[in-house]
Amino acid sequence: MSALNRVKFFSIIFLFLGAHYPVLSSDLAETPGPRLHDNDHGSSRFHSHQHDEVNMPGLRGKDTTAQEVTDLRRIFVLHKGIDRKVINLADGIKTTTQAKDPQLRESVLSHVAMMVTRLAEGKNPEILIQSPTLDQLFKFHKEIRTELMPIDWGITVIQTSSNPKVVELLQKHAAEVSEMARRGMAAVHERMEKSR
Repeated sequence: MSALNRVKFFSIIFLFLGAHYPVLSSDLAETPGPRLHDNDHGSSRFHSHQHDEVNMPGLRGKDTTAQEVTDLRRIFVLHKGIDRKVINLADGIKTTTQAKDPQLRESVLSHVAMMVTRLAEGKNPEILIQSPTLDQLFKFHKEIRTELMPIDWGITVIQTSSNPKVVELLQKHAAEVSEMARRGMAAVHERMEKSR
């Protein structure tokens, strides 16, 4: 993404998010993690594990910000409110992610903005639960073109490359993200187990 396009995108995103950022970090702090977990899983087998669902260390990386962790936590806890569609293109992917809940939508937009910036700069967050596919994409970050289009309830992202290997990685990673968005905290627990 060119510097000019990045500036335009962030101008739109931050105007949209504007006054809501103080809410993003405070509302989850007031909501106990285990209660949210119970609502999502009931009395599932995950209760036997000693996961820290308040601080969620699996969402932290080598240089992730508190905002990035808050966004990811909200996305995973409230995943049922996300509508995500992926179209595989000949040279990449087109993803559309929407959420009617304003706070969830803010977290989705914020997460997309942060990840697009990280990818453009080659700054892999190395989050504990991320897939090896994402690690590979960061190695090819200079070969990925990104277009962002804000829409009424979220954002459309088009990522393309002239390298067939990168196209394959983009499509594989998009499918992994969709699966994690679909499964929410269950996917987080599974990734945590695999990382041990």
